[in-house]
Amino acid sequence: MQRSAAALAERGQPRELALAAMLRSAASTPVDAPLDGDTPSVPVPADAQVEAWRRSAADKAGDDALANALLMAGGDTQLRLRAAQRWLGGDPENLAPLLYRGGGVAALLADARGARRFDLHMLDQVRWIQAALLRHPPTAAERAALADAGDYVPDEHAATIAMSLWAAVAPPGLAPLLQGCDPAALRGDAARVRDCRHVGALMADTADTQLGRMVGLDLLARTAATPAEGAEAQSRRRTLDWQMLEWGRIAASQPRDGAAQFVRLLADPSIRTEAALVERVLQEAGVSPTPPAGWQPPRQ
Repeated sequence: MQRSAAALAERGQPRELALAAMLRSAASTPVDAPLDGDTPSVPVPADAQVEAWRRSAADKAGDDALANALLMAGGDTQLRLRAAQRWLGGDPENLAPLLYRGGGVAALLADARGARRFDLHMLDQVRWIQAALLRHPPTAAERAALADAGDYVPDEHAATIAMSLWAAVAPPGLAPLLQGCDPAALRGDAARVRDCRHVGALMADTADTQLGRMVGLDLLARTAATPAEGAEAQSRRRTLDWQMLEWGRIAASQPRDGAAQFVRLLADPSIRTEAALVERVLQEAGVSPTPPAGWQPPRQ
């Protein structure tokens, strides 16, 4: 990935520079690196080249939503905050960059009143990364090494790396939102209940990722004013859990964990969200998108 990163950076374009930083960072991250939020026992020195590429990408990104979204992958906090602000400036009705921008929960909820959707551009990013990687394919020696680990299929390999890179990006800061919409914080505050319920409905109905929908449904359950509203949120979460578990089961039953199907669906522009992708997988497998009566997800 180091060679691909350098080749991408040579183009000098903001998206390519941001992706180059992601690739180089991923290639140099130890396999036993701590999870986000954990403190390593030995400080990991910053990679000067990675930081230089990120700064250059930020300087050139302007209001390119995809470039700014790619910059959420890491680096200097202030750089990411400025990228989030640029993203938000070009897409003021999108809750995702607002959450990346952060801030106090009261101001966040007030600003969120104008939001109309939650769009991380997940599939847009994965598609673009896959295409960028295919423009810089592995060398013969690299392909030979990959073949030792199993079949090497170029578009599947690129899509798998693209998805892995996207999944490694920390989601926008949800902790302040969830704390601010905790039942204890909502007690006796009708305005905050309305604000939290607005965010919950927006995420549950419009999020382009399943995680976003899960968070939205959790907020809807917390802010339910009637037993019927609470039951509806629980029912929708049960359906989402069913779909995710069935998606995993179906993928595991296919060669290379369903990589060929994933690539084919990724190439379909009508599939714009993770939910739509999951529903298509279930449809092609002949699996109902709704769980059987009485089904409950396994809980740890």
